Amino acid sequence: MEGKCHKRLRKEEDFSDMDNMSPAIHPVAEPPTVANPNVTKYKIPKETEFDHACEVVVALELEFKNIKFSVNPNLVGDLILSPQDNKTAKILSEVTNLNGRTVMIIPLDPEEKTTRMVLLRYLLELPVAVIVKHPKVAKAERCASSQDKAQTR
Repeated sequence: MEGKCHKRLRKEEDFSDMDNMSPAIHPVAEPPTVANPNVTKYKIPKETEFDHACEVVVALELEFKNIKFSVNPNLVGDLILSPQDNKTAKILSEVTNLNGRTVMIIPLDPEEKTTRMVLLRYLLELPVAVIVKHPKVAKAERCASSQDKAQTR
């Protein structure tokens, strides 16, 4: 039997009669969640009545069973919610209270976009605070080499 690379299906593994299978055991793959570009994105600020913005997401999913959105953090710690359909966008725009706590879900300004970047050839003598003073910079830190942890340019 050397060189044989496939396994023979046993009778109970035969999926040729899938149409007659019970829906409970019918293998169905969920479609991937993809953000709808035509729907407004929303932001949950990191400062919330919940301990963390992630708890707001969990509360939303428990309260509204058919809600569909993707979640991504931004550079300052807020969570960006991208609804997959108009029904979810409507729910996100109307929710103000979850589990007896006030919730802020703010429509995301299309101009509010964060980008990570590395500044090259920035002199070691110049402090990082100079970059942070710029109004469009949310956070800045100096890179360090992995061997000796020395700061890099």
